[in-house]
Amino acid sequence: MVKMAQIEDIRKMYFREGLSVREISRNTGHHRDTINKYLDMELVEPPKYNLIKEIPHPVLGPFIPIIQEILASDENKPRKQRHTGMRIFRRLVDEYDFPGGYNTVADYLRQNRARRREAFLPLQFGLGNQAQCDWGEAIFLLNGVETKAHIFIQRLSASGAVFAKAYPFEKQEAFFDGYRQAFELFGGVPHRIAYDNLTTAVKKILTGKDRIEQDNFIALRTHYLFDPDFCNPAKGNETGGVEGSVRYVRQNFFVPLPEVRSFEELNQHLYECCAKHRNKLNLWTAEQKELRPLPQLPFPCHRHLEAKVNTYSMVQFETNRYSVPVRYAGKRITVRASIDTVDFLLDGEVIASHPRLYGRKQDYLCLDHYLDLLLRKPRALDNTRVFKPSSLPAVYEQYRKGLAQRSPKANKEFVRILMLHRSHPAEMITAAVEMAMAHKVFSFDGVYNFLIQLNTATHRPSPLQSDKLAGLPSVTVTRPDLNRYNMLLQEGGGL
Repeated sequence: MVKMAQIEDIRKMYFREGLSVREISRNTGHHRDTINKYLDMELVEPPKYNLIKEIPHPVLGPFIPIIQEILASDENKPRKQRHTGMRIFRRLVDEYDFPGGYNTVADYLRQNRARRREAFLPLQFGLGNQAQCDWGEAIFLLNGVETKAHIFIQRLSASGAVFAKAYPFEKQEAFFDGYRQAFELFGGVPHRIAYDNLTTAVKKILTGKDRIEQDNFIALRTHYLFDPDFCNPAKGNETGGVEGSVRYVRQNFFVPLPEVRSFEELNQHLYECCAKHRNKLNLWTAEQKELRPLPQLPFPCHRHLEAKVNTYSMVQFETNRYSVPVRYAGKRITVRASIDTVDFLLDGEVIASHPRLYGRKQDYLCLDHYLDLLLRKPRALDNTRVFKPSSLPAVYEQYRKGLAQRSPKANKEFVRILMLHRSHPAEMITAAVEMAMAHKVFSFDGVYNFLIQLNTATHRPSPLQSDKLAGLPSVTVTRPDLNRYNMLLQEGGGL
């Protein structure tokens, strides 16, 4: 194909230098018909390449129908489990004895995907009409250690206002908490929310837009009265707004890496970043007014499941174990999990509550849960995992050693002292133990006696005021003669 610079030379040689077509053909090597075509142009434009017939594929040609069949079957497969170019090439070689190379297959796939590229429509949403939500991931520094945060993001489609909160996981209770926090921050509820078929909301994908939803998710949207709008499978572009917000949050709120001491501090950082972003949006205030009002009570962001207390008075939740009082060993109870806590209930009453463990295969043991058992088996105190002297003030271990030197029932006495924490403030019991140590009183009764003294208010009479004394009559008391009493000591004495 003739290039634009060559067309320029041809026209200059003819119109400015006066050369004939024959001479120009001899100088440039182009055919006279080609030269005449460019000389006859009324409007000079860059030449365009027009493909008259399909490029032949001598090696790949017989295998193209196989490739097309593979691509067609992939359309209904999960996006992350579709054939890559290398996988198609390997199948052609292994199953169909393809003699060509990988580049031949890759070039064809590149051209084929360009021809099949999907077109999209520009969208516009009514104020308060729709929101989109999704999860994203980002790295931050937690106490100097690189840690992954799972970020719940909700985006109002009309204004582009974004809510982002970081969690240590993507479990259902975090999903619900993200909704609640987003609605409360926005000050209302959008009419519809679009999803990418999150497993925390969808139990099973049916035909078209039909879904079997999680019961707890149905309870959430019934509480806030919004309608769900699920994407087609593997069509994340249908929630492209929130996916763009995930990238925006990661690239702007996590660069450079935030350095924090807790998830609470990280979320405060995200709250401030989102507030600055919302303040730049023209439609934010207007859209906020069009949201549905919040219900009077927030949604309880809990997950419930049944469990059994084992013989060690522990309950396993996920991969971690938590203690409950020993009297519940062997019973079936309910676990109520939230973002920060794990509660254990029997017949609707909380029997134990612990901070939630985010690691794996960890134990959270409460000493108080085992004190009744230790009272019956005091010799186990030195070897049980539930008692850690370092968790108590140092004076407790000092006092326990003093007890051991003076009493064969030292452990039992010490357990009884620990049980005082159920009815008295810890700082007061510590003070009573310190007083017992100072007076070298080593027994439960001694500590309890000092504890009573600390709890008993001492009566201190206030002095009389001078103005009150002025109104009292003056009384003179005659001092008795004590010598008369000495007469009683003499034999036969009398008055």
